[in-house]
Amino acid sequence: MLPHIQKILYATDLSGPAKHALGYALSIAKIYQADLMLLHVIPDWARNVTLASGLDFATIYNENTWLKIKDDVLRVSKKHAKERIESAYRQYKYELEAAHIATTVHVQTGHPVHTILQFAHEVDMIVMGTYGHSKLGSFFAGSVAQGVIAKSRTPVMVVHLEKDETTKPL
Repeated sequence: MLPHIQKILYATDLSGPAKHALGYALSIAKIYQADLMLLHVIPDWARNVTLASGLDFATIYNENTWLKIKDDVLRVSKKHAKERIESAYRQYKYELEAAHIATTVHVQTGHPVHTILQFAHEVDMIVMGTYGHSKLGSFFAGSVAQGVIAKSRTPVMVVHLEKDETTKPL
């Protein structure tokens, strides 16, 4: 029996390969009349900086100031990422609406692989992009794509963009 694809997750890091993969996600959504979820995950930069530096910034700045800095940076980052994603698929928006394909944009904070896998439970397919650096390198996907492929029970389509191809980031 052929799979019935009703909902697709397009996971993006806003890079050139991710933009290249967007075309595939949109095309598959249109062919299957599937809803499309667009997801960008912002890594927890504050946690990463704290772990990498070994400093407790909440103590250095006082906890309230540090929380405000984190919240302000996160709010602006999420807003900017959502605008970039919406801008990238805007040219397809009317075509998708005419085909009655619902699209939603999600910008989350966390570990990219874990967050993508959380959303994977709601969809029938995941589409994401990665660079193919060489014949051997193209066999291996990027670390996020590799993690999703290894742990997902949902089928994953990884679209390669060769290093010498030019696709501007989202």
